Order: sequence, then structure tokens, then C-alpha cells
Amino acid sequence: MSDADRKRPPHVLVLWNQTDEDVYEVWKQLGPQPLPWDPSRTASEVGTVQEEMDQLLSALRANGFRVSVVNVRDDFEKLLAAVTLYEPDVIFNLVEYFYDDETLEPHVAAVYDLLDVPYTGNTPLTLATCQSKIRTKILLEAYGLPTSPWMECKPGEPIPEPGAEGFELHYPLIVKPGREDASGGIEPESVVHDYESLCRRVRYVWHEFEQPALVEEYIDGREIHAAILGNFREGRRNPFCFKEEWAVPPQTPEVLPLFEMEFEEPEDDWEPQIISYKAKWDPHSKQFYQMDAVCPAEDLDPDTEERIREIALEAYRVMGCRDYARIDMRVEHDTGDIYILEVNPNPDLADGSAYVMCSDASGRTYAQLLGEIVRMALARRPPDEGASEPVQREPSDLLLREYRRTGYRPVAEPGGAGGAGGASAGGEGAGEGGAGEGEGGAGEGEGEGGAGEGAGGAGEGEGGAGEGGES
Repeated sequence: MSDADRKRPPHVLVLWNQTDEDVYEVWKQLGPQPLPWDPSRTASEVGTVQEEMDQLLSALRANGFRVSVVNVRDDFEKLLAAVTLYEPDVIFNLVEYFYDDETLEPHVAAVYDLLDVPYTGNTPLTLATCQSKIRTKILLEAYGLPTSPWMECKPGEPIPEPGAEGFELHYPLIVKPGREDASGGIEPESVVHDYESLCRRVRYVWHEFEQPALVEEYIDGREIHAAILGNFREGRRNPFCFKEEWAVPPQTPEVLPLFEMEFEEPEDDWEPQIISYKAKWDPHSKQFYQMDAVCPAEDLDPDTEERIREIALEAYRVMGCRDYARIDMRVEHDTGDIYILEVNPNPDLADGSAYVMCSDASGRTYAQLLGEIVRMALARRPPDEGASEPVQREPSDLLLREYRRTGYRPVAEPGGAGGAGGASAGGEGAGEGGAGEGEGGAGEGEGEGGAGEGAGGAGEGEGGAGEGGES
């Protein structure tokens, strides 16, 4: 990289994937449409995908970044060509599926890793882990984080019946597809009150989504979302200072002002208060108008708010999140207990989304939010190959790392003269002859030289392994 290139603003490549027509664009072209359940009203206008993309690109350019954008359109060769052609400093990753398969989302991030190009958002491991609601609950529970009682119903297996051994859930229950996001498969009918409706809904999930069903106790309470921005970093003390001084200060992600989804009270009978798929996405549905976003959340007592923030931050850490994510929770009306509903490692970043509302409430502009996310990814750039003294990365092979540091010379272990070093390599060479007894240890049999010599040489004190390649 030339000095001129280093002085230029970072180049951000925005990658996204849209193949089908945008239904919001179609509705916009058709003009105002009467609501089927109230013809006197027309459906609210929802921003199109292109409008959201234009706002995002404008906000990135407001940071002074050089910005390119490519819709890869389910074309893997196009994705590779875009990265090769543009040679970006960082990829702003908006690819949430490939070949209409959301389970491939982590694989796209893995491609960026293999290409050694930093990108915004979470790692393949975190994306894949959070994609499974069941795996997420297992991890959260293992770390003592609160989630509602649950069970998994695998396709074709008997559905446990209340009162049966191992069935400890209490109605009402909510049935969700185990791997869907964006409220996919969540409808008022997802909340069930008896075994017959439970079986019906579980079988619906099996048939429609071809995946296990997650069955949880329904938590009747306030729905609070915690948007988190930033990364954990362990601090390093200054070894040359007697005072407690940080050479590198510790860093903790920021929990932004809390978001609440308030639900309209039902007029007659009890209704579940949930963010269904239609409530989230369909402006022609009555459910779309039965909830209202509030940020920051109001009338939360300080202790509850602090506890929500603590739980959200720990869930962010446990799931390995980085850059940004959203933790969705419920606060039960009767007890005030807090339960994690979901960890979303890839929340919507469109201007006006829940996550961006939290950022707005923190005092950031949309451009400032996106700028912070990009700069976090830029900090992960590999060492500059054009630098006068390129930084050599530490190898992952522990043995290679150890011997590289010693100039590939064996080091005698504490308390072990002569054959002690060989014993550690061969595993069975603790006697007089050192490593010679093992099946080769690090030398793997008859390696003439290489690691075999190292294992043999380590015993050269008092009788050691002696014979070189025989170790």
C-alpha cells in the first residue's frame, strides 16, 4: 500500500442480497390501499428497501468514507468479484441469507474471514449459534442467565403431555420455530392453553418450517429490548509503573437507552401480547396497529433497569457478540422477574428501526452510529503488508509457537535434567532413556530431523534419547 493510499479515507464496500421484488415498493406504486378490516382507513406507508439503502449509504458517506455498494443477487461469483475488484478496507455486511436460505448467513461471514477482509457485525460462530433458539437457551441457562422454562419438540417424536414425567411447563405456552428470525412463525395462534392446541401448533411448525419447535412458558409482561454497541476488551496493566495504570484500558460495550414495545389492551377477551410476524411487517394487518414503540422505556424502576442492563450485557458476552446486537426480554407483571426471549446478533439497522431508535435516544445521529460500527470493524484490519516492518502473526500451533520463540531450540523443563524434556514429548520416556521409549511423541515415529530430532535432542543431558530419529 502506498503512502497516498494510506492517507485516503477508508473504503467501505456495502454488500447486500436482494433477488425478489420488494413488496413495499409494489404497494407504493399501487398507491394508498384501504385496510381490509377498516375500509375508512388506508395502510401506513412503509419505507422500501431501496429507500433504506439510500439512507444508509448517505449516512456512511457523511463520515467521509469512500463507499461502494453491490447487490450480490444470490451470485457467489459476484460476491467474490466485488471484494476482489473493489479491494475494500472493510465490508459493511448486510447479507442475511443466500439462495433464499437464512442458515447460510454465517457462511457468508466465513467467506469474508477466509478472504482476510474485516467486516461489520458478528462472527460466523455467533451468527450460527444465535440462529438456533434452542442452542441459545442451553447456553444462557448454562451461564445462569434467566430464560422462561422450555422444551424442544423434534419432528416426528411424541409431544410430551402435561403431567407426564419431565413435563414441568405451565400454560399458557408459546410455540415458536426453533430456527426462524424476524418473528417468522409467530402468530396469535402460537400461544396455546391446552394440550390439543399445543399439538396442533407444534405440528404446524414441523410441517411449515421443517424444523424443531421450541415450546416456552408464555411470559405475561412488558417487552423490553436492550440494544448494545461495542466490544469487550481486557485491560493490560503498565508493567513499568508502580501505580495502577492501564497500558491498554479495559473496554465494555455500551447498553443504549432501553426500548419498549407497548401493546394495545384487548377490548374484550384476553389476547396474547406478542410481536407477531404480521405485527412487525404487514401494514395491512390489524396487528400492525396494536403496538407502539417507546424509546427510552418509561416508568421502569431503577433497580429493574439496572438488572436488565446487567443481564443484557452478560448475554452479549456469553453469546460472543461483537460490534452490535439486541437482547429482547420480558419483565413479568406479577413478579418483576426478567426473562431473555432472544439474542439477535443481526438486528435491523435501517433508520427508524428499534436498534436505531435506541441509538437516537443515546444522542447519536444515524451517521455517527454507522461510523462507530465501521470503525470497530476497521480496527480488525490485518497488518499492513506494505509496511516497512510487517507484523508477523502468532501461529495457532502451540508447539510451533513455543519453539519459534526459542529459536527452535529445546528448553529444559523445570526440575528435569536430561531426559525430562524428552519425557514430555513422548509421554512414556520418564526413565533413564528419556523420550526414546515413546511412540515418537512429537517426532511421530521415524522423522529424520524435524520434530523427531527435537524430541530426541531434548534428552541429551544424562543419557537422553540419544538416537535422533528413533524417538
